[in-house]
Amino acid sequence: PLCMVFHIIDLLLCEGLNIIFHVALALLKTSKEDLLQADFEGALKFFRVQLPKRYRAEENARRLMEQACNIKVPTKKLKKYEKEYQAMRESQLQQEDPMDRYKFVYL
Repeated sequence: PLCMVFHIIDLLLCEGLNIIFHVALALLKTSKEDLLQADFEGALKFFRVQLPKRYRAEENARRLMEQACNIKVPTKKLKKYEKEYQAMRESQLQQEDPMDRYKFVYL
C-alpha cells in the first residue's frame, strides 16, 4: 500500500538502509503464525494477496513501522550470521563448475 511505502521511504532517508531489514523482520514477526501454517504456495499467496490487504489501513501500517523501529538486532549476532553465510557461500562456489563461478564473479 502507498501509505506504507511513504513510511518506509521516510524511515529509509532518516535511518539508512538497515530500516529495510527491520521492516522485513517486522513483517515476518507479525505474520509468523500465518506463514508457519501455510505451504509454499500458500506463503506466496499470503505475501501477494493477504499481506498488502492487512496494511492498507493507515493505523496498521503505522503500527508495523513502530515495530520495525523498535526491533533491536545485536551486532554480534549479525556478524555471526554473516560469517556463516560467507562460509556457506564459499563452499557452494567451490563445488560449482569453474566456468559458472567465473560467470558469477565477473559477468
